[in-house]
Amino acid sequence: MTDPSFQLKIAVKPYCIFLLLVSLVLVAVHTALYSYNEYIGEVPWLILQLFDLDEENNLPTWWSGFLLLNVAFFVFIVASANRDKTRPYWFAIAAGFLILAIDEVAGLHESLNSAIVPSWALFGGVLVAVVALAFIPFLLSLQRRLALMFVVAGVIYVAGAIIVELLGEELDADSFAYVLAVALEEGLRMLGALLFLYLNLERMQRQQLLRVDVNID
Repeated sequence: MTDPSFQLKIAVKPYCIFLLLVSLVLVAVHTALYSYNEYIGEVPWLILQLFDLDEENNLPTWWSGFLLLNVAFFVFIVASANRDKTRPYWFAIAAGFLILAIDEVAGLHESLNSAIVPSWALFGGVLVAVVALAFIPFLLSLQRRLALMFVVAGVIYVAGAIIVELLGEELDADSFAYVLAVALEEGLRMLGALLFLYLNLERMQRQQLLRVDVNID
C-alpha cells in the first residue's frame, strides 16, 4: 500500500505575475490615497493606516511578509535537494529570508531603531557588505547569467531596504515627499524579493524540483 502524499505544483510565470500585480496594486493604493489626502480631501485615518506602506500590522506588511516567506520556503527546497558544496549557502539564504519575513511582520528593526541612536540601516549596510563577500564563492559556482541576476535582485532589494530608507530619514515624515520615498522603498524591496523568487522557481522548474511530496504516516 502506497503512502498518501501531497504534491505541490506551481505554474511559475502566472504565480509570479499574480504576486507582482498584487504588490504593484498595494504600492499604487498607498500612493493614490496619500495623493488624494494631500491635494483633494481628507482620507479617513483608518483607511490610510490599512494601506500605509510605512505602518505595521496592515495589508502591505503582511503581504511583504508573505512574499519573503515564499522565498524562504522555496529556497529551502532547493537547499534540501542540493548535495554539493553550495548546500550550506542555500540553507543560509533560506534562513535569511525567514528572518526577513519575521522582521517584516514583527517589526524587529523598528524596535532596534528606537533603541539605538544611529539608524539600523547603517548596521544593515555593514552586514550586507560582509554577507556579499562571504557569498562570492557561491556566486562563482553558479551559471554566470543566474549569478548576475541574483546580484541584480539583491541590489534592488538593498537599494530599497537600506539606501532609500537612509535618504528618507532626511525627509519630514509628514511630507508628501516622504510618502513617495516610502512607496519607492517598499516597491523596490518587493521587486527584489519577487525577482529572486522567480529566478529560483524558474531554476527549480528546469531541474524538476517543483514537486513537494509530504508522506502521511
